[in-house]
Amino acid sequence: MSTLNSNNNAEGRPAPTASNPAAPLPAANATGADIGSSKQDGLVNRGPSTAQTPLQESSNSQSRPQNEALRADPTKYGQAYSERNPPPNIQAFQEHQQKRQEASRRYFETNDSKADAKQDKTKDERPDTDDAPKAGETDDVPIGAEKSNVLFNPTPDVNLDLVFDSISMDLRRVSYIVFGAVIVLDWLFIGGGFMGFLKSFLPAGGVATAVYLVLNMVGSNAAKRKVDQAETKTEKLKYVPESVEWMNSLVETLWDTLQQDFFDNIASQINDTIKPYIPESVPATVKITELGHGSQSLRVLSMRSLPDSEFGALVPSHGTDKSGSVEQAQEREKAVEREEGGVFYNLEIAVAYHEPPFRTRKEHMHVDVLAMIGPVPVPVYVQVKEFVATIRVRLQMHPDLPFLKNVTFALTESPKINACVSLGAPWALDLLNLPIIDSVLVSQINTAAADFVQPKSMSMDMTLYIGGSDQKEETEAIGVLVVKIHRARNLARQDSRGPGADPYLTIAFSKYEKPMYATRIIKGDRNPVWEESAIIMIRSEHVKRQENVLLRLWDSDTTGSDDISGVCEFPLHELVLNSNKMHKREDQLQGDTAGTDAEGILEWEIGYFPRAQFQKELRTDATDPRDHHGEKQEVAEEEKVTNAHNTVPDPNLPSGILGLTIHQCINVQVDNPNKKSMGHVKVRGQDSDGEDDAEEETISIDYIPSLYVSADINDKLNYRTRVKNITNSPTFNSSHETYIRDWRMATLTLSVWDTRKKSDDCLVGVVALKLSELFHESSSIVKFYDLKGGEGTGRIRVSMIFRSIGMKLEESLLGYDIGSFAISSPIVCTGDGINTRKLTLRTAGSQRTIKGGEKSEGGYTWNLDEKQSLLPVHYRYMSPLVLELAGITQAIPGPLGKKMNKNKHFAILWLYKLTDNQEQEFVLPIYKTDNPNRLTQNVVSESDATMKLEKVGEVKFRGKFKAGLDESHEEFLGKGNYDHWSAYQSWVAARKSGEVAHDAGVGVKVKSFRKIGRAFAIEEQIRL
Repeated sequence: MSTLNSNNNAEGRPAPTASNPAAPLPAANATGADIGSSKQDGLVNRGPSTAQTPLQESSNSQSRPQNEALRADPTKYGQAYSERNPPPNIQAFQEHQQKRQEASRRYFETNDSKADAKQDKTKDERPDTDDAPKAGETDDVPIGAEKSNVLFNPTPDVNLDLVFDSISMDLRRVSYIVFGAVIVLDWLFIGGGFMGFLKSFLPAGGVATAVYLVLNMVGSNAAKRKVDQAETKTEKLKYVPESVEWMNSLVETLWDTLQQDFFDNIASQINDTIKPYIPESVPATVKITELGHGSQSLRVLSMRSLPDSEFGALVPSHGTDKSGSVEQAQEREKAVEREEGGVFYNLEIAVAYHEPPFRTRKEHMHVDVLAMIGPVPVPVYVQVKEFVATIRVRLQMHPDLPFLKNVTFALTESPKINACVSLGAPWALDLLNLPIIDSVLVSQINTAAADFVQPKSMSMDMTLYIGGSDQKEETEAIGVLVVKIHRARNLARQDSRGPGADPYLTIAFSKYEKPMYATRIIKGDRNPVWEESAIIMIRSEHVKRQENVLLRLWDSDTTGSDDISGVCEFPLHELVLNSNKMHKREDQLQGDTAGTDAEGILEWEIGYFPRAQFQKELRTDATDPRDHHGEKQEVAEEEKVTNAHNTVPDPNLPSGILGLTIHQCINVQVDNPNKKSMGHVKVRGQDSDGEDDAEEETISIDYIPSLYVSADINDKLNYRTRVKNITNSPTFNSSHETYIRDWRMATLTLSVWDTRKKSDDCLVGVVALKLSELFHESSSIVKFYDLKGGEGTGRIRVSMIFRSIGMKLEESLLGYDIGSFAISSPIVCTGDGINTRKLTLRTAGSQRTIKGGEKSEGGYTWNLDEKQSLLPVHYRYMSPLVLELAGITQAIPGPLGKKMNKNKHFAILWLYKLTDNQEQEFVLPIYKTDNPNRLTQNVVSESDATMKLEKVGEVKFRGKFKAGLDESHEEFLGKGNYDHWSAYQSWVAARKSGEVAHDAGVGVKVKSFRKIGRAFAIEEQIRL
């Protein structure tokens, strides 16, 4: 391969050649100096260079006749040519350079005269017609009136203060010398003793002063004449175009700071890229073992911005290309996905490299390759001596740090490379010096480079190298607090009338008193029995602040603010030190003011459980399907790194923390709900050069939505973002963390809503996801999803991470908080004296009344239809299923004449004890009580001082708690409960789009086991 030394300019940078038309021809747009430029008197000589290099001559003689101008015809993926920016050719370039030189010479001549003459002359002179700037050209640049993308910055004014200070100092030294010389000469030749010596001071001072003044005046006049002469030259320098030398200085600085790890990551990605190009039939593998950038940095020759139209296939379009195989279609869809959700900037950069002389190989740009031919390793050492290349780069800018996400690049043509290739050792014979091997290797290099020449390209995720990836590494919560609230006894009377108290309890931190959990309110009871469990997220700042867990007991008031009945505190750091176990407590309530006591005793449990460590057995080290040569190396077990990116959640620990970040929505389209448009705006289009059109165009804006996103976990609203007003592509970057009872059965529904003022918000679309399918390869993902099932279209990008907690709850506590209780058999009551006139079924979300029961052997039977057999349930872990059997109605004496049911009997089934979707037969006692409120609100089954219970019979039926929403919930959607309404609308949309099963949780667990069979096989081994 011929060298490129002859093609380098005076600064050692490769110059454009005839075989490289993509190289920048006008050097003013490249390095700040023209081809063949030389410096004289601080000015740039812009005369063209007519000498041709041997490489140019050989290329010219082979590709064109002797007298024909060499033209670089534009291709489909060539430069951004247009009518105003035609394709370059050598002859036109030389003519253009001569015109620019002549125009610059005429301009310089006009500034050589004096300022006053110049002003008089410029009033009469008019620029020639040929030199006048044309349309689209700059009129303030006196260098050929050329339109370019080069910036023209004025040079700073010259400050001569330091020059005059230096001249004044030198003149003082000369005056001192003259003064001393006159004194010495007068005393030596004239004499006169001491008096003569003193008399000589007078002539010496006069001569020295005269010399100083004369020289000072001469220097000032000379400097003034020099400034006047240089004024026109300084004016010319103000219009010298900005070069890319500032970029080269920046590249040189960055080149020295880059670490080898950065290039190691690039080498590993290149290894993955070149694997598919090795045929399966070839028993060989190729791997880059070292990629060294050397001590000499690249030189940037030119840079320019280009529109999308010049990038061809580098700008993928969704669904327009139907050709190719399924794999190719999937790759195109991935490219489209990478394109979405960002702002793009296109650049064309011409770069060159030349090796530094007299340096070691490690200081040169080099690539070490290990080729395995069967079992024989063949090391190949490649040293790059010099090269010239023109690269088109497409940068995807992103609103998140570090603002750069993906980079797609391609070569405009095969680069010109001069390299050294050695086998076995770096100092071995250069194979490119051998005549036959030379042409073979050069053709192979060109073939390999052709895979990166447009329309082919390569994309890189820069977040892997410069940080700021959207994929989460860890959750902010370091663990959870599990608080079990059993009961309170002997609370103080807060109300003067009635039972005296309506207690409920909140959990907060002592220094940050916002409640994180609140129990249900038990009306009219001073001895409440809750039996509720709360999960509180713990972050590192909670431990650093030395927080205390604060339990505060309240008395609910219908009018006015609630009253505090008592508090109980426990230090958090003690729980952290004694983690992974529950601590049973029975504490006397304290007053809200420090040092005071309150009436009542609280029975509760508390424990801290940190995040579980990743298990090496759960790493997803699946073999790369492209790796058919077995090149992958096994890493020692002790050196394997386990993290959220390569390890699935532990199926033995189903409970944990879900971290969710809603990044953005893109391309959201919704029909206009109004008859009128939102108005008109003025826009300005672009021509083929990427320049703005001269005239603005007025267009009508039909409708732009105001969007927000809600997240439903297990069919219950869990999080909602803020509204982003009037935008089709809102960026939220909203993060939220929540507790998941069982990730193997959990579902996540993301809903995008458009706010409406005079009607209900419009559901644009939903994304229904099952966590068991999301985390079957890793514990952290980031992805785009299509919005479906709503009134619009668009896409949403989210990232999620799941971290298991080192605890195991009872199976009944792993279910959904919302669902339906399904009764699958007749309800049969047995016993003496049971009221059977009317049966009422009541939950915390619905109520159904059943009449017309039938007598049966030893009891009474109610047959339920399909509608009556489903009872929607909200807040399942706080509420029971109440079976109320009413007797006869009797009028109350008095003027109102109201009626009431006497002798009610009750059967209670607390739903927190049930396992989801498991049907079973229930046999419940039927009680007669004098305090129905206590029986139906508290988890009690025995008589006490405030309530008498008498068992009068039993009720039997079969049923189950059916997890998740279903059609029966629509009947009980209250107008005031927006959360339940929005969750139901999202569920309907997800079902409409076919992304959710009819029964939540059914089949999900089995599918999850199948999807991560390896993890669950390990679970089975551990269990056995």
